[in-house]
Amino acid sequence: MAPPNDPNLYHHTSQLSPWARPYHPGRVVMVQWSLPPHGWYKLNFDGSVYHDGSARASIGGAIRDSDGRVVLAFAEPTEHSTVGIVEARAMARVLRLALGLNLQRVVVEGDDLMLVRLLRGEDTRTRIPVALQKEIHGLLRCFAGCDVRHVYREGNQVAHTLCRQAYHCPGVWVGTVPSVVFDKAEEDRRGVLHERSVVR
Repeated sequence: MAPPNDPNLYHHTSQLSPWARPYHPGRVVMVQWSLPPHGWYKLNFDGSVYHDGSARASIGGAIRDSDGRVVLAFAEPTEHSTVGIVEARAMARVLRLALGLNLQRVVVEGDDLMLVRLLRGEDTRTRIPVALQKEIHGLLRCFAGCDVRHVYREGNQVAHTLCRQAYHCPGVWVGTVPSVVFDKAEEDRRGVLHERSVVR
């Protein structure tokens, strides 16, 4: 048996597999939630799926005015499915709630880039059923003004927190929200910056 200090002992691990992805040093970008324009409302949404055999999934979202105040928030469990479908359910839910408030101009923002690009007509790739895609397009057309945008997860903290809230205290809140959600929303109002590492 080779001694522990034998330089050949771990020699095989020093070479990368020919299928290994090339190394690219990352860079740090600062992510910040932004207020919607005056007279508009921002709808942030998110979906959560557990792949631990528990069959847990949830959706969450918040509607905020141009001062960053939470008008409505929701956190609800949903049927287990793929992340793409659960994200789309969250978007459809926040759109229906916004229509229930008779809002006219909305910025819809989530961290599922593929879904956002699909709905903006920038990509045809999809992870959701055609019926759900058509439902969301129909909801978007109900608003006088609507803009769908992507935001990194770090800028979507309120919706992400609401997804976690759904597992132990689901609900729909108007005006007053759980303290942990309120704290995240206040960070957004203050313009708190979040670091995100991205590949060059």
